[in-house]
Amino acid sequence: MRPLTLILLLAASGPASAGVRSQTLVVADDVADPATLDPQKQFVEKNHTLLQQIFEGLVRFDAEGRLEPGLATSWRWEDDRTLEMDLRRGVVFHDGEPFDAEAVRFSVERYLDPGTGFPAAAFLSSVERVEIAGPHRVRVRMRFPDGILLNRLAAFVLIAPPKRFAREGEQGFAAHPVGTGPFRFVSWEKGREITLEANPGYWAADYPRVKRLVFRFLPPKRQVAELLAGNVDIVTELPGTDTLGVMRSGVAKVVKKLSFYTVGGSINISTGPLSDLRVRRALNHAIDKEELIRYDLLGNGRPIATMSMPGEIGHDPGLRPYAFDLAKARRLLAEAGYPRGVDLTAIIKYQTERSANILVKQLARAGIRVKIHKSPDATLSADIQKGSWDFTFGGCPDPFAHSFFVQSIFLHSESPFSIMRNPEYDRRLVRMISKLDPVEQQAAGMELDRYVHEQALAPFTYQKIRTYGVRKSIRFTPPVTGMPYFYDAGPDSHEKTGR
Repeated sequence: MRPLTLILLLAASGPASAGVRSQTLVVADDVADPATLDPQKQFVEKNHTLLQQIFEGLVRFDAEGRLEPGLATSWRWEDDRTLEMDLRRGVVFHDGEPFDAEAVRFSVERYLDPGTGFPAAAFLSSVERVEIAGPHRVRVRMRFPDGILLNRLAAFVLIAPPKRFAREGEQGFAAHPVGTGPFRFVSWEKGREITLEANPGYWAADYPRVKRLVFRFLPPKRQVAELLAGNVDIVTELPGTDTLGVMRSGVAKVVKKLSFYTVGGSINISTGPLSDLRVRRALNHAIDKEELIRYDLLGNGRPIATMSMPGEIGHDPGLRPYAFDLAKARRLLAEAGYPRGVDLTAIIKYQTERSANILVKQLARAGIRVKIHKSPDATLSADIQKGSWDFTFGGCPDPFAHSFFVQSIFLHSESPFSIMRNPEYDRRLVRMISKLDPVEQQAAGMELDRYVHEQALAPFTYQKIRTYGVRKSIRFTPPVTGMPYFYDAGPDSHEKTGR
């Protein structure tokens, strides 16, 4: 499992017909059961993807990562620490309980309660409390000015019914979750699948486009085999080695989407060889991004200049990636006092072992010899902090649609995944997110992006193009966040379907 990663899709689609509503959509999005169906207790990409079909947030991201209304229809800043939000009227939870301001207050404050154990609570640290300003209006009070509050809400916060939760308790609610989303929970066959059905009272007219949505848990190779056999409609992570077979199958197609996902890391700039800027720049000049994309992603990626990505708020499109230049890398090492090369240690995620092995071979060509230590997700942050590493390396999605998220994960001094201690970087990051004005925030983000690039504060690699295997008769629009909604997925009106 990987951090989350989260979030939300609303794409345009035509009205559903009675024939479409009889369809069952089967999705292979994960290899095993989710850890929980309690939205306030999870921070895992696959888990969140499933839950956001049942639950909804106040705001969400469209397919291109732009914020749009969800259960909140409008919002305004009252001052630099207060956001007032108007809520959607006439919405009810799947059990008939009305959605209102109390549901928002209950849900947000449950995320904030340390007793809940929400794994990503630190990312909601700007929120102090929620005040009820009317049956369908709330005020979000903050501890400090936070220009990315809406991104935080879109990424993490899903709304649950307080009265039902009070009746059922944590365990009862997690066993039969109830939200306002386009699909309602039906059953969970452990080790096999979770079945949802269309919410007949969903507030968005003509959605969802299918009657049933099934999340089936299968190993990667089984996912592809079931797609080609016609038993699965969508595979959300199609291995690059299977794309050609799917394209030639006649029953399925490959859908690609540039995503907010990169592989990067954190560098120890306080001690050791990488405390020298010349060594950090040498490391980046030794990375052949095109080769990394070719062998790690089978071509499904684009080189990037830092860890920010095109489409994210704060990204500077004028920055150019470090050129692959082994001669320059060796020259910089010699200037830094390492004419015979340098030895480094790195800790990596198990899931990025393939890309890490390619990277290690590339760095060795420049005389940068790296000994790697592999760590599972469950102990990664602890292993990072207790070890003495020169750099870290791992993949990270961006559920915020903002350069803040990946940078804060890898580079901020207080992140459990960072080994960098750089007060100047921390100051610049805080300055960026404190800007409530979008133009000022973008300018501060680009300034931060240039600083990260000039100081070579991480190994810079690529932006991933995600590949999906989709049954030919199905229309599906993937989101840039990599965590889709499925309420607008369904039979293509120009294709005949067998189910």
